[in-house]
Amino acid sequence: MRKRKNWFLPGIYVLVVVINVLSCGKEGFGDKMRQSVFHVTQYIQGHISSLFPFSVGELLLIFAVLLAMGALSLSVIALVRMIAARIKGSSKGARGETDQDRGRAEKNRGETDQDRGRAERTRVKTDQDRGKSGFVKFTAAYFYSLLWITGVVAVIMSINCFVLYHCSSFQENYMQCEEREYSVRELALVRDHVVRQCNELAKTMGRDENGHIVYEEDMKQRAIAEMRRLGEEYPLLGGYYPVPKELAFSGFFSQQYMMGYYFPFSMEANYNGTMYIANVPSTLCHELSHVKGFIYEDDANFIGYLACTSSEDAFFRYSGYLSVLDYLNRDLYESLGHSREAYLMYESCSPLVESDNIFLTKEAWEEVESRAVIDTGTVRQASRSFLETNLQINGIEEGIASYGDVVEQLLAYYDGVLY
Repeated sequence: MRKRKNWFLPGIYVLVVVINVLSCGKEGFGDKMRQSVFHVTQYIQGHISSLFPFSVGELLLIFAVLLAMGALSLSVIALVRMIAARIKGSSKGARGETDQDRGRAEKNRGETDQDRGRAERTRVKTDQDRGKSGFVKFTAAYFYSLLWITGVVAVIMSINCFVLYHCSSFQENYMQCEEREYSVRELALVRDHVVRQCNELAKTMGRDENGHIVYEEDMKQRAIAEMRRLGEEYPLLGGYYPVPKELAFSGFFSQQYMMGYYFPFSMEANYNGTMYIANVPSTLCHELSHVKGFIYEDDANFIGYLACTSSEDAFFRYSGYLSVLDYLNRDLYESLGHSREAYLMYESCSPLVESDNIFLTKEAWEEVESRAVIDTGTVRQASRSFLETNLQINGIEEGIASYGDVVEQLLAYYDGVLY
């Protein structure tokens, strides 16, 4: 009976191509996917990953590395075996003629020994063939399974990540304002407003003996509540949210200067548990915005800002204002022609704000460095190169610089409020 050909595997890869081609070429396709298919996958995958107390995405990354190492090892072994077989075959061919000439004289004497050894050689050869066959079958099965895994992951990544880069932004959906150039004065007004808020809120924070902020409530549940509240005004942010998870390898992510991570293949919002506490609320809301299909980093920064600064919780408001402070400071300084004298004429951050506006505390950095397997500079450079390339491949020409585009959204948001 003839075996029917299985079209499921090639069908998966065809589906990946179709999804990505349509998202790139058909206007509105990405938005429709986000509101339909993505909405379903986000709900299902979010519930599944929430069954586990650890980051499933982080574990899957480790599994992917192991699979890649296995594929590389099998490829090397197969290559070595092939080369060895060719060398052995050539040696036998060159030695064969001499052995035959020498063997003719001893032919009669050796017939009995040959008969006795024939059975033994046949058995050994059979065992060798069986071993070769077993390796070939295992290798074929391994790479076939790898093709299936890669195909499934490609479909999930297409729906939960790649397509989202072709969706309309948060500003296009909910901030239909006229595009215009903003002046240095208007930028300064937004920046000074944020600085004043930071200065006031910094004084209200509970602190320990070292001056570090202390917060006793559940930040994860508070972040979900803030995002759901924001969803009442902006419907695309409404609905189910998975509980954010701390990264097990937060030290390694600290070396990359990563505050959080969105894993599309597990639909999880993850955060760096080693970073200073003031960064956590805004990071949680930032990553949760990715879970709702807003993949652009400036969108996520702005949504995180809105969720935090509109909260009734002072600590969340403080985290939200701090999250955009560096972007505003940088843009104002550049707009003033890098004049420090002109820059110092504007609102100054208080010493408390300066001490809170950090990535890691000194003690945390020391612990990260003491446990580091690879030099932090090397890890950071590799991470930046990967992130820059990934963003540009997905159509974000500015790369990492696009994070700072949140300033443009802030200027539009405060248009008619501060000026």
